[in-house]
Amino acid sequence: MPDPIEIAECNAQFLAAWIHFNRGLPSHQIEHTDGVSVIHSGTGMVLINAATLSSPASDLADLERRVRRAAELAKTGGVPWLFALPDSWAPGGDAGATVGLLADLGFQPSVSLMGMVAEAITPPRREIAGLTLRRVADAETRAAIADLNSIAYNVPLPAGRASVAHEGLWDDSAFGRVGYVGEEPVCCAATFLVEGIRYVGFVVTAPEHRRKGYAEAVMRCCLDDALSATGVQRTVLHATDMGRPVYEGMGYHAVMRVGFYTPPPQYLPPQA
Repeated sequence: MPDPIEIAECNAQFLAAWIHFNRGLPSHQIEHTDGVSVIHSGTGMVLINAATLSSPASDLADLERRVRRAAELAKTGGVPWLFALPDSWAPGGDAGATVGLLADLGFQPSVSLMGMVAEAITPPRREIAGLTLRRVADAETRAAIADLNSIAYNVPLPAGRASVAHEGLWDDSAFGRVGYVGEEPVCCAATFLVEGIRYVGFVVTAPEHRRKGYAEAVMRCCLDDALSATGVQRTVLHATDMGRPVYEGMGYHAVMRVGFYTPPPQYLPPQA
């Protein structure tokens, strides 16, 4: 049974991390009102443009009111976005009724992420040869981590570069790495210090280089960088189903799921 404290921690880290990703971008929108939060990058990097709740919904009527309010606010941002809802915030814990309500409102399931926690990372299971890990510290490495994530999530490269490659994201609280085979960028990850916790994001391996241990290697390097700089052990992430086995092998355990939903056309900007 998931620990309620860890559930609250994963929910808080989700909100705080998305704010962290967006707050340094020139056209960002961060708004909290009426029990909802809208967090936009101002770019077309859709996965980090989220509308969500600020607290659990009391019942389905409360959820419907807040979903409608979030959608009205989010559509003013002029960028594609997703509605995000932690399963633990579904009224009465009834995820099925929540999905049904969202479907009735025109929202379609897009992707889901599993909140995961580790107090400390386990030792590496194997050595990885032929991979050079470069710190995200200049225009080339920022572009590489942006492009790898854009390709993975089917986002136009300019939109990814406008958000993930922006210098405002890579301050002293950011510890990113790009893995190269020769001169080809093949994997990436980043660890950010978010409210006193090492938060991991932007973990991607190019499809033709998967199942070689690259994601684990680049992620471990980022975590080590953050640990050396801050001394913080605890770490949180939100994993795709593809990445979850890798993280479990590193010592993370699953806590709660966040579902992302594509809004109906009336809540999207024309250019989306």
